Amino acid sequence: MFIRYVEEARRAVVRAKHQADGFGSLEIEPEHILLALLDDPVLVSRAMNGISTRSIIETINARLPRREPNCQPHDLDLSTAAREALLLAEREADKLGHRDIRNGHLLLGLIESAHGLAVELMTKEGISADQLRRQLQSLSF
Repeated sequence: MFIRYVEEARRAVVRAKHQADGFGSLEIEPEHILLALLDDPVLVSRAMNGISTRSIIETINARLPRREPNCQPHDLDLSTAAREALLLAEREADKLGHRDIRNGHLLLGLIESAHGLAVELMTKEGISADQLRRQLQSLSF
């Protein structure tokens, strides 16, 4: 699944796993991926129009369930919703004629999944799929 991912996108998925571990989650959820993507300053400034990430982070921290963090080495699967978002990211890259999958495609896949807290928060901040698609066509991030 990750063969087309550039290094930055692979690192984002790894950071999403670390986010999931910090919440004690049993799977990687779209919100964990969004938190990981918010660590990319280029993505935030260009694709997300420099939004304040603080409110998104605070809302996710308040609304996602928490368990005891898992500090032991282990694998975590993607949730059905997270897997769907990553598949949509690949489809969007294909539609745009992009061979590689970058963080911008991951963000677009999240918003195109059309459900969940991650989509709700991005929509609330004024981030739309059409806007992201236009920016992905003209920029490389």
